[in-house]
Amino acid sequence: MVALFIVLGMSFIPNLTLAVECGKEEPQEGAELGEDTYGTVQTATELLGKEKYAEAIEKLSKIADKGSDYEKALVNYNLGLAYSAKEDFPGATAAFAKALVTDSLPRANREQLRFNLGQLYIVTGKYDEGITTLMKYLETACGTIPAEAHIFLANALSERKRYTEALPQIDLAVSKAKEIKEQWLQMKLAISYELKDYKTSAESLVQLIVKVPGKPEYWRQLSSVLYEMKNETESLAVLALAEEQGFLEKPTEIKNLYSVYMTLESPYKAGKLLEDAMAKNIMPADETNLSSLSDAWINAREVEKAETTLKKLASMSEKGDYYYKLGAMYGDNERWEESRDMINKALQKGGLKRPGEVWMRLAVAQYGLKDKVAAIDALQKAITFDESRKQADEWLRALTAQVALEEGES
Repeated sequence: MVALFIVLGMSFIPNLTLAVECGKEEPQEGAELGEDTYGTVQTATELLGKEKYAEAIEKLSKIADKGSDYEKALVNYNLGLAYSAKEDFPGATAAFAKALVTDSLPRANREQLRFNLGQLYIVTGKYDEGITTLMKYLETACGTIPAEAHIFLANALSERKRYTEALPQIDLAVSKAKEIKEQWLQMKLAISYELKDYKTSAESLVQLIVKVPGKPEYWRQLSSVLYEMKNETESLAVLALAEEQGFLEKPTEIKNLYSVYMTLESPYKAGKLLEDAMAKNIMPADETNLSSLSDAWINAREVEKAETTLKKLASMSEKGDYYYKLGAMYGDNERWEESRDMINKALQKGGLKRPGEVWMRLAVAQYGLKDKVAAIDALQKAITFDESRKQADEWLRALTAQVALEEGES
């Protein structure tokens, strides 16, 4: 909730000869105070000055419905001030509303009172009444409308889920204020995100970052919004800037940035990010994180780094998949003997996710070592698995025919 902006003063007895800037409003008919009313208001003023709020309220309440429209308006106005001083906002709301019923007060005072009443409705949860009152204030005010009036109205509208009406009110407040408050931009961000207006959300976050650059959540949120807008490159740039400033301190944040780097085909940056995070103990060097690190180094063609990481993984895992990855990487670099040895270790350790592919890789390594018979043997194993059956069958036929031809020639 926006902070209450009511200006509380002492009791009010207007000077009816005071000129009004907006139009030439004349004093209302019957705009005179009886002697009893004047004396009661003066006494109430003295009691308020002594912080005897209950006594002031009691005296004003006795004459709140007596006299002319003007006298009733004036007494209820002062009664509202007394309730406000006591922090009895429901009582103040009722009294101020009565003071406005007949439009008997001078225009400038009516405007201020309507503004205050609109705020009171909102802080006491009467959003619909607050919206109606503040809208009338904005439509009829002659004096300068403060930025806070628009913010209070935006707040009430958003509480009623009237988001498309709330956003322009925040923009009006921002345009009028000498200093834009952080909570105004936060409200604009929340409303625009609710509307899935990611462009406005991003603009609000940029303003928040400019205003409060040291808050990590704004950098993270901006990256997320840009990603929603399909601006992956900009999203990555924002996250990278946040990481450079040390704003990414949680493992989930590091993993998110890692995922973005990998998605955008920047595996070296992804690997460096994880490596640094584990070195700083932000993330544990466990099997899950080391596996992600190995993927990054493999994709980045950082053979030595990938080899070191995969060897660590192979030694700590009960499954042979990491030996398989080592063997595949060696095979990609035509290091056939090392490839064959690592793949054999993978098969011996077992627990493989896709064993058919492992046998296919072994066939490739054996063929690279010019051992076609061993390659055929591996292909005959690969043909028994769904994931490799078709490819293994095609190659097995071709390789078997080739071996038979060579044997016939010899």
